[in-house]
Amino acid sequence: MHLDNTEVKSGLKAMIVDRLRLDIDPASIPDGAPLFGGDSQEGEAGGLGLDSVEALEIVVGIEEKWGVVIADDSVAKEFHSIDTLAALVNRLIAEGGKKAACA
Repeated sequence: MHLDNTEVKSGLKAMIVDRLRLDIDPASIPDGAPLFGGDSQEGEAGGLGLDSVEALEIVVGIEEKWGVVIADDSVAKEFHSIDTLAALVNRLIAEGGKKAACA
């Protein structure tokens, strides 16, 4: 199963805005803009300036929305932008990274 990259990106943006209760239009988040770190204020230079707590919230949101499991090392390596998150989601789905049934 492979999802359309545009759909994944718009889904990611909507999920991030919703879960983090950001007061911005999801479509206004540039695909390549940095999501985390730096001294930038929200929206400055196209980045969101999110922190590690918000990163965890995004992990949970992705896992719930697409039913995949994100390894801790993926957060450090691949949580840079909407582009990198979409690639991660598509790769995990392609690998069959569905969550095992939890009792």
